Amino acid sequence: MDSVMHLLDVVMASPWLYLVVLTVVAIDSVLPVMPGETVVITAGAYAVVQSSPEAWWLLAATVAGALIGDVTAHHLGRRAGPLAQRLRRFQAGEKLFAWAERGLLGRGGMLIVGARFIPGGRTATSLASGMVRYPRWRFVAWALLAGSAWAIYNVGIGMIGGLAFRDQPLLGVLLGVGFALLVGLIIERVRTSRAASGDRSPGVVLPEA
Repeated sequence: MDSVMHLLDVVMASPWLYLVVLTVVAIDSVLPVMPGETVVITAGAYAVVQSSPEAWWLLAATVAGALIGDVTAHHLGRRAGPLAQRLRRFQAGEKLFAWAERGLLGRGGMLIVGARFIPGGRTATSLASGMVRYPRWRFVAWALLAGSAWAIYNVGIGMIGGLAFRDQPLLGVLLGVGFALLVGLIIERVRTSRAASGDRSPGVVLPEA
């Protein structure tokens, strides 16, 4: 265990850490298989346990990674035009696109910001925004806001955990990751409930099954 802690201390003190954080967060935004939240929260905890990483540079790297990843996913969605047309020929595909268009065009900004806090949800929303041709620069603006809020939130959780458990930073990391996952689950449940309420309201007409 001591060797693991020593290795983690060395990694967190490396000047290459910021590039690692940027890369992991960017990939996680496109392919939700990388531990984006975990890496950022861990680095945030060590920002108060030792002199490196520096919190402001960590925040900048996290925001940059989130923005690059989200914009990349949006661009991939735009490039999937022929695939989108094929999917829309099917009833289930048309329903999916109707939901995406209704959500993004009706409350696109809040949907993009909220989805950033849901692992996998941010990828699906960014891809869908490209497929339904959501305005590119409007998406970039909302993605920057979403990435900044997400970065402040995760770095902040890590720093709070580091302050609370200076002698056991990994405990602070575990609690921080657990809290982040819980918040993501709550946001998703609220979003799902609101979507269900909207679908049942008289003003929304769903295509028949």
